[in-house]
Amino acid sequence: MRRSIYPLLFVLIILSACRAGADVGPESEATVTLPATPATNNEAARLLEQGKALLDDDECDAALEPLQRAAQLDPTLPEAFLSLGNAYARTGQADLAIDAYTTALELDEAYAAAHTNLGAAYLRQADGPDAIEPAIEAFRTAIALEPEDADTHTNLGSALLQMSQFPQAQQEFEEALRLDPELPEAMVGLGYVFFLTGKLDEGQARFEAAAAMDPDMPEVQFALGIIYLETSQPEKAAAAFEAFLAIEIPPGCKGDQNVAAEALQQAETILDQLRGE
Repeated sequence: MRRSIYPLLFVLIILSACRAGADVGPESEATVTLPATPATNNEAARLLEQGKALLDDDECDAALEPLQRAAQLDPTLPEAFLSLGNAYARTGQADLAIDAYTTALELDEAYAAAHTNLGAAYLRQADGPDAIEPAIEAFRTAIALEPEDADTHTNLGSALLQMSQFPQAQQEFEEALRLDPELPEAMVGLGYVFFLTGKLDEGQARFEAAAAMDPDMPEVQFALGIIYLETSQPEKAAAAFEAFLAIEIPPGCKGDQNVAAEALQQAETILDQLRGE
């Protein structure tokens, strides 16, 4: 069973990774301020805020137009390209997301949030170990710039987990939890380290701890379903998969839905098997 669901564990980690670091706070704002007319700057800033608000409301397709216009009006604004990259990523356009993040970094190579989200975009489209290396490099660059960012340590742990570098992944997840003890994504990742190295009791304990932090996080319920299935607890497994399927992926974000689709299908299949259907 473990081998058959192995790729899906990472499908859900990637979904978390793509969301982590997407918000840009004051500490991550762009440092580049190249000349532009005040009127252009004002309109670009207005459109940028409009697009970010739409992303916050999971209106990912609608966010594209104002963010594209903001980037056109002020092509010197790294945050516009970061947010545009987020919109592309969440609408399933990974290549365009990578281009937007790369542009943000051409404007400000020390933009940690752009490195983080570039890594997440690489991770989302990775189809083998060689494709994961650029994600690891991007996450490590972001950590060098902002070593106290728990989300980025979690993302790096997710990438290392895909490479089966379990001790290194565990180190990153534990560092993330040191920085933010209530970060469920990191706790789930740590649970996967134990699960995939055969330490099922420790994995279950971490997944249950993550559920205590955020029971409505899809990754948590899927992980619980898998660990309960693996430890011959079918009733608990069925309850976890039912909870997973009941959590709605925002309808405005095709990219999020596409990433989760295979996991949703497998959860339904497992439930049918548990029910004897």
